[in-house]
Amino acid sequence: MAEWTPTKAKQGYDTQVSLHQRYNYAASSNMRKELVDQMNKFLDDLYENRYEELYHQNAFREVKGKQVGIPIEELPKEMTDYILNMGKGYLNNSGMYFMGVDPTKINLKIHRIWSTDSEENDYNPVHSHYGLMSGVFYLKIPPQVSDANDEGNFLFHLEGNGFMDVNPLQSIRPKSCIVELPKTGRFIIFPGWLKHSVNPFFGPGIRRACSFNLVCPEASDWKPGPIEEPFGRRQFEQSLKIDTAGGPDAKLKGDRDLSGII
Repeated sequence: MAEWTPTKAKQGYDTQVSLHQRYNYAASSNMRKELVDQMNKFLDDLYENRYEELYHQNAFREVKGKQVGIPIEELPKEMTDYILNMGKGYLNNSGMYFMGVDPTKINLKIHRIWSTDSEENDYNPVHSHYGLMSGVFYLKIPPQVSDANDEGNFLFHLEGNGFMDVNPLQSIRPKSCIVELPKTGRFIIFPGWLKHSVNPFFGPGIRRACSFNLVCPEASDWKPGPIEEPFGRRQFEQSLKIDTAGGPDAKLKGDRDLSGII
């Protein structure tokens, strides 16, 4: 995990952002308590007064709790700015600079945002999202969702379709599933194609999470350019050659003889 320089929010405070290279340059931060409280009040009003108007059916499964679509134009400005600033910060550290893209000038838009109040046994199966980036932030977390168990956790899935890791403890293969523990105020942003899921929790309480998708209308025009390095690019065939003349006794040669190792 690395950290980028804190970005100065328009509201006059700094937000420390962590960059997670282990799952494709996703990023996370912690929302200030005042913004969490503001969002909870905003959503309480939507649930109480406009739920039937704004409710939308979840695409994956029925939920015991409640779910509501959030009108983008009514989202508190600080929350909108927070999401878009995190999106630009993510792009600035994701490799988009190889395409000659200036993240500060990217026309990012919130395509969709919704809130889910999960209750006992609610879950979300493995899925991905629409758009360039997706994200989630947490506004309420029941006490049983903790690092002492797997309840209510958010999981990133890195394995291929149909793949089952039957030897996770005795293999040098990287983990195929990365767990994120939800915490009140925790904000996570990641590539929209990255598969993820949500575990159920058990017992009383509400797990309130807001999810969103970000799009950029100009993204289809971005083209990769040459990558300039401070040194010459390493040529694989010069560093490792395979001598197949000996059949099963073939030697791996390059900068050094690896035949005695393999």
